[in-house]
Amino acid sequence: MRERFAGATAAALAVVLAGCGGGAPSQAQIASTASIAVNQAESRTAQVSCSQLEWVRTIDIGTKFSGATVVVDQHADLPTTRSVRIRNVGSFTGMYSQGGDSVATTHFSNDTYTIAGTANGSNSEKPNEPMTATFKITVRC
Repeated sequence: MRERFAGATAAALAVVLAGCGGGAPSQAQIASTASIAVNQAESRTAQVSCSQLEWVRTIDIGTKFSGATVVVDQHADLPTTRSVRIRNVGSFTGMYSQGGDSVATTHFSNDTYTIAGTANGSNSEKPNEPMTATFKITVRC
């Protein structure tokens, strides 16, 4: 009896694990790309990492020295951007934060996010002078 129970448990576990495995990632998952435009100066990269915790998606683009981190809330019918942190793109480093004094729009279609708005920060050539920059980020996750 104990052997039959162990066999049934192992078979059920195998079915569950097979359903969760999903096999090899699809080409769309592998081919994540992004473009970041700051004040219309565009930068493209294939270094994209997307993660999700409950309804919040975090998208890391580029490197820790040059790129962006985007946090999107997908809880509502339409996704909203909670924050955008831009790191040394077009010599600009700055941030957009939902509820702050700048504005951002968020669109999602065909696994692609397009986030556009304004961010407050500074230019690396004049780091002590605050500035506002327009940005547009297009990223596929």
